Amino acid sequence: MSGFARALPGASILAVLCVCAGSVAAQAPNPPAGQAIQRHYRQAEELLRQKRYDEAADEFRKMLRLDPKLAQAHANLGSIYYLQGNYPQASESFRRALQLKPSLARAEMFLGMSEAKRGRAQEALAHLANGFWKSAENDEWRLQAGLLLIELHHAGIDLDKAVEVTRALQRAYPSNPDVLYIAYRLYSDLGSRAVSALVKAAPESARLHQLTAELLESEGDFPRAVEQHRKALARHPALPGARRALGVAIMNSGPDEAARGEAQRLFEQELTLNRNDALAEYQLGEIYWVRNQTEEALKHFSRAVELRPNFPDALIAAGKAWTALEQLERAVELLRKAVEIDPDNEVARYRLAQAYRKMGLDQQATEQMNQFRKLRAAMESMRSIYKQVQRNPITAQSLETTNPPE
Repeated sequence: MSGFARALPGASILAVLCVCAGSVAAQAPNPPAGQAIQRHYRQAEELLRQKRYDEAADEFRKMLRLDPKLAQAHANLGSIYYLQGNYPQASESFRRALQLKPSLARAEMFLGMSEAKRGRAQEALAHLANGFWKSAENDEWRLQAGLLLIELHHAGIDLDKAVEVTRALQRAYPSNPDVLYIAYRLYSDLGSRAVSALVKAAPESARLHQLTAELLESEGDFPRAVEQHRKALARHPALPGARRALGVAIMNSGPDEAARGEAQRLFEQELTLNRNDALAEYQLGEIYWVRNQTEEALKHFSRAVELRPNFPDALIAAGKAWTALEQLERAVELLRKAVEIDPDNEVARYRLAQAYRKMGLDQQATEQMNQFRKLRAAMESMRSIYKQVQRNPITAQSLETTNPPE
């Protein structure tokens, strides 16, 4: 895992520590020097806006000749060195700034970043961590520091700390591509390590067979997944959820009445072991729905919702059943809740549009249909990947048609 941190645009270096000319001048030893420092700072600020970094650095050096103890001037000079890729000089400037004023959290963050760019991981880690956790969430450089920090934690096999930083970045930058990518890479690595540990610790266990089955399902190999689920059950007949998982794999491997009959028995057995299994209730509902036994399907969908009120697919399924029974107000109530829980669920939007249309609420139906089309268009280019990593055609609600009618 490497190369996560990206350099931000050069313009963002402007007054990187948010120091105004007046506050710098106020530290000067005498008023004439303070006025000169103020002039140099304003000139440096203007030069930074013009991206004339060498000249701006000269202005900060002139300030430091007037007063070598100006911590912010050292820090701003370091920021220019950092932007120019002169990381040794940047480190020296930031270190001097922190010696003069240890409370400059952003300078410490930059010192860590500079040391990381130099390949000095041990020197970088403490400074990066301190600066990152002390910095404000809206600090544009916090993202850069966080990505570097995750890289260092990962390289040091400290995955707990890497996850902690990743979650902080996900909260602050939920739609940032770099953050989403590093989260995927990190969590995938954690998953791979867990699989490896399971193979070593319990190579013949039911859980390993179960995990193997799930990996096969993600690849679309349902017949072999069924075999692995059966082996898991043979190893551990009381394994929670194992019968339900086998039933789903059977339905995926052979969507005919024989497969549905076997799956139904497995779901019923799962409910005998655990009467509060909402997923098994939902799966039974789907079997009855396919058989056009709407009222029986609704009983199971409703029970699934009762057991798990925030279960989107069960809400959608119950909503479609109520729609089929012309109980439109009940359908809308459930489908609106599904949309609230999962606004990006295209099936929920489409089913809600259907219900609204039947109620004669054309404006609301059109709004939901427009949302449905946007979601479908956004997902179409990655449909196959999306299905593999996030959706299963049996366990999730679908529209049952490739191009739903208006």
